[in-house]
This record gives sequence, C-alpha cells and structure tokens, in this order.
Amino acid sequence: MLAHGSEWKLCVRYSAYRLTSVIKPNNRSPLKNMHHEHYIKQNKLLAVLPKEELRSLTPYLELVLLDSGETLAESNKCSNFAYFPIDSTISLYYRLESGEVSKITMVGNEGMFSVAHIMGGETLPYFASIETTGHAFRIERSVLKKEFLRVAALRQTLLLYSQAAMTQMAQTAVCGRHHTLNQQLCLHLLLVHDNSLSDDFVLTHEAIAHMLGVRREGVTTAAGKLREDGLIDYRRGHIKVVDRSGLEKQCCECYQVVHREFYRLLGY
Repeated sequence: MLAHGSEWKLCVRYSAYRLTSVIKPNNRSPLKNMHHEHYIKQNKLLAVLPKEELRSLTPYLELVLLDSGETLAESNKCSNFAYFPIDSTISLYYRLESGEVSKITMVGNEGMFSVAHIMGGETLPYFASIETTGHAFRIERSVLKKEFLRVAALRQTLLLYSQAAMTQMAQTAVCGRHHTLNQQLCLHLLLVHDNSLSDDFVLTHEAIAHMLGVRREGVTTAAGKLREDGLIDYRRGHIKVVDRSGLEKQCCECYQVVHREFYRLLGY
C-alpha cells in the first residue's frame, strides 16, 4: 500500500483479467510517465486457480504499487491486506533484541504475503519490507479468509503454496549457513529474476546485503566477480541478468531444491 504523500499516483483501468496501470510521478519525481499492462495471471499462484474460482476472486483484487524500502507489515501486527506480487518482491526479516535484523525469506510472483491470513494465526513475528519496486494485487484480509473457507480449490492451492514456502524458508537458512557468499548471491538474483517481468530490475547492493545479512562491500566484490564472468551487469540501483544459465551453474543446489518443490506442488 502506498504511503500517504507518496510521489506516485496509480490509476487503474479494469477489464476481465487485465488491468492497465499508468504511474504518474508528481513534479518532485525525475521519472517520466510509465505505462504498464498487468494481468492477474502474472502472479503464478493466482494463475493456477481454476477459471471459475479465479473469476469469483477477481472483483476483490486491487492493483497497487509497492515502493522499495517501504515497510509493508510490522512484526506481531495484523495487516489489513494480503498481497499477490506481480513484479515486486517482499522480504521478511526478524528483528533481534540487539536491533540487528536477520533475513527469513522472500516472496515474489510465485506466492503471496502473508500465509498467516489463511492459516489462522493472523500475525507473524517477522516484519515485511519491499525489496524491489513493482506491482501487486491486494485483497482485504477478511475477504480472502472468507473465500479460503468457501472455495475448496483456493484453499487447496494456498495450502500447497504454504508447504512450498516452508521449503524455500528452510533452504534459505541452509544456504546462509553452508554456502559461499557468491553462491548465496546467485541464489538471490535467480529468485528475484524469477519474480521480475524483465532481465533488468531495480535492486541495490545495499538491499542485497541487508537481505543476505552481510556487509555491502562483500556484495560489491561478489557482484563484481559475476560481472567479470559476464553473468550480470549493473549500474547504480539496477541489476541486469545477462547470462541466466551461467548464474544457475554458479549457484548452489538450493535453487533447484526450491524450484523442484514449487513444481511438484503447484506445477510452476
């Protein structure tokens, strides 16, 4: 949800499963008008729903712009909305008593935030922050919970996603403990790339360092090596994937573990 006073205005035209958005920056923004066409099925979780069930859910979905760095939900507080990302990514962190934060997992267009809304717990001990700017479909928590209980296909799909998300969360912990920073960076870039609608996305070294729980200098060194190998390119605030297969070869087994589980459970 956009913060009050945001320099972005999102206008939406709705037709069937297609929503066309026009992002209009105000006079303070250096960006020119950008036109994006979005579809509900650009979220893979929504895309696997049967046609009738998706049609019944569509009127409740609202297209919103999520801005990088924005806090989407505080820990132990109930959010009024659930989010199905399209080309944005939502990162979950745990805040320690010392004030430091530790990564938990990342949610993109393969899923939704938050499963707590459909599992009955309502809140999580983690806080959610937008890692990469982009769009998402949001739905009121109460509506999603009602539809979850009413529609069997939606309930089954979201429960299978919850299992797949648990695998991703566990594998992220394994990766952070046993694999090199270079491998962790490759995994992170592959997951972000999966959740983007292009090879070029807004992502800073600082944001990656925050997510991986390492120093920014370490990320810069690892990213520089990937650029030297011709796998990525970057400029200030942007990263472009140049050689996807090369990234996969340098990544650890964690990416394939997560990929196979999503495919096994949800078919994507």
